Amino acid sequence: MDDDIEIHMYEDVDLGRAMLIESFPTVGLVSTIVASYIIDTLKLRRVGAIISRRFPPAAVVHEGEPTPPMRIYAGPKVCGPNNECDQVVILTSEFTVPDDMQLPLARRILAWATEKGVSHIVSVEGTGVTGEEKETDPEVYCACSTEKAWKSMEGFKVSPMKVGIVTGISGVLLYLGDMEGRDIICLLAPAHAQFPDARAAARLIHVIDDMLPLVEIDTGPLMEEAVKIEKNIQEALEMMRHGLDRGKRADQLPSPGMYG
Repeated sequence: MDDDIEIHMYEDVDLGRAMLIESFPTVGLVSTIVASYIIDTLKLRRVGAIISRRFPPAAVVHEGEPTPPMRIYAGPKVCGPNNECDQVVILTSEFTVPDDMQLPLARRILAWATEKGVSHIVSVEGTGVTGEEKETDPEVYCACSTEKAWKSMEGFKVSPMKVGIVTGISGVLLYLGDMEGRDIICLLAPAHAQFPDARAAARLIHVIDDMLPLVEIDTGPLMEEAVKIEKNIQEALEMMRHGLDRGKRADQLPSPGMYG
């Protein structure tokens, strides 16, 4: 099944030592909001896409440009005086990856990141809580695949995840990173499961901003913009669901003859 997953690059881009942020739909659509905000704020450009016959047969149209449901965005390298550089790469999608594709897709992402020289992968997730718990437990939690990754998170406003389960692509990347010695960092924010949660996304964005000292993510309009993104994501998902449902119904209808 790995052979069915194709990574198409629209341009040849140097991603050496970049931070890859992986964001697939999760609790409260937190990861999708994070990705959308960073892409818009840093004006990242679309550099690639991942396609497969197992993905939904749909195109996401943004500002008149049709794109596959799973896309890769990147910004320029920003370097400091000590030869240190930061670069942001985002892998994002609006749809949930089928369970039987989680492992092969995670393997493909990890292999591609290694080939491109990406320094580490950061997964962003929402973790479901009740409203009452959320008010008393606003922390961002962290799970890492290697000791090096754990050390890199020292000093940031995160709490180590001692016990729990990380599901989906993020969970698979974590254990593959542990097996292969790759640095995978998973950031989790408590979020409402019933609706898009901009506040949980904002907490994650603040941590990511701290992790990128040479790249400035303007968090000033964060809440206002995140709320707008919430609405746009909801509308896009509804349109996609409606389109896919119509497609399924059409597939069930008998095909007309050539001359009808």
